[in-house]
Amino acid sequence: MTTESTPPVSARVRQVAEALGPATLATALLIYFGYVATRARYEYFGVPVDLTGRSNQDMMLDGLEVVFVPAAMLFLGLLAIVAIHSTVLWLLARDRPDERDGTSDVTAFAAYGFVLVGVLLIARALIGIFVQGPEASVIIGATPFSLAFGPAAVAYGVWIAGQRRGRPLLSQRLARNGAMGVIALLVAGLVWASTQLAWAYGTGRGEEDAAGLEDRPEVVVETREPLDDLPRGVTASRLGTAGEEARAYRHRYRGFRLLLASGGRLFLVTPEWRRGRDATIVLPYEDVRVRLVP
Repeated sequence: MTTESTPPVSARVRQVAEALGPATLATALLIYFGYVATRARYEYFGVPVDLTGRSNQDMMLDGLEVVFVPAAMLFLGLLAIVAIHSTVLWLLARDRPDERDGTSDVTAFAAYGFVLVGVLLIARALIGIFVQGPEASVIIGATPFSLAFGPAAVAYGVWIAGQRRGRPLLSQRLARNGAMGVIALLVAGLVWASTQLAWAYGTGRGEEDAAGLEDRPEVVVETREPLDDLPRGVTASRLGTAGEEARAYRHRYRGFRLLLASGGRLFLVTPEWRRGRDATIVLPYEDVRVRLVP
């Protein structure tokens, strides 16, 4: 009689962790980028994202819109890195120590070039961090990309020089610690750049929303109590008392456009809404009656 052997608990936990790890990381990134984009989008209208009551599922769906451009840039960057590395390997194979003529040392030029470019990028990253600051109006991605690829370029130049000499320039321990630092800065820079891109994407969506408010359905709002400080473009009328329902909702307002309905609230604007001039009206569902006009 044979019995089926089952893997130990630690092995099963490791298998589950390996299966859930990439999916969990991808979900977390989608929620994070969706949060950043949504925050920028509705902050354009002066609405804090925490007030909208958007769920994690909504944030994840919003994040799907954001990740296409960073993903395309990432894969194109990987293709470029593979092409550059293949070229360097070809040059190293051609530039053997016993075949050098001293006139055309392309690999030495490549090593010095990568180190020089890396140092310049590191200087640009330091200027962006300590001189310009995070609130400076600079090109999106300039500082984080410099932080990501500057140390990597220096490390790659040092590696080329070591391969050209036939032995590493650094000890194994220093090389390992340096590689860990370079990878950490690369990941930090890419996440930072993606965050800036997500914020710019959300701001762009807010500008598109503001430009297309005229094409959205009109929201007719009826309330029990009158609304104060009506925005321009909204007309108010008082309903009669002929019916019980009319007595409950005595005030009608026309001219609103629906910006967002979430968290039990209506976020209303007008077709003439302008950033810095007009406000966004927030009304709870339970205190109003709503009609939509195509």
